[in-house]
Amino acid sequence: MTEEQTAKYRSHIETMLQPGEQLLDIAVVVPTKGARSVGLGATRAVAEAIAGIGAVKGGPGSIADAFPSTQEGWYHLLCVTDRRVFLVLSPPGHSEARVAKGLSSPPRLAWQVARASVVGVERRPRLQLMAKFRVRFVDGSSVSVLTMRRRTLESLARILGDAPSGK
Repeated sequence: MTEEQTAKYRSHIETMLQPGEQLLDIAVVVPTKGARSVGLGATRAVAEAIAGIGAVKGGPGSIADAFPSTQEGWYHLLCVTDRRVFLVLSPPGHSEARVAKGLSSPPRLAWQVARASVVGVERRPRLQLMAKFRVRFVDGSSVSVLTMRRRTLESLARILGDAPSGK
């Protein structure tokens, strides 16, 4: 478990935990589906198109098909419990006080799946600053995700298991 991230973001997802559910990890991630690139004009468009290739593998109705794309202006928190894997969108600077004052939106559950539906994590070649991995599901589908921290990827692989490459 990446203790720092889990401690920092636990309050963002606490209300979404079911009674008795054990939180195992929280990873700050960027889904490659819809991820934005730096650059201008055609260069940026090409970079985003290349990044989006293979972002989701699986047809309509697959587990991966329902995984949300990147939402700019939100943290994407991939949460793992003893029962589920779920994605929470949380605004930067979230606090209950800011929500109560109407200064911030509350975090929201964007996607979830039973933990048994996840086959594991496939580590991918690192792309410059970000570590890339795929989350593989029992229906053969998968999603590509990025994270800034190598320890995040290592922790997820320890908890969810290493998935074989699906090349």
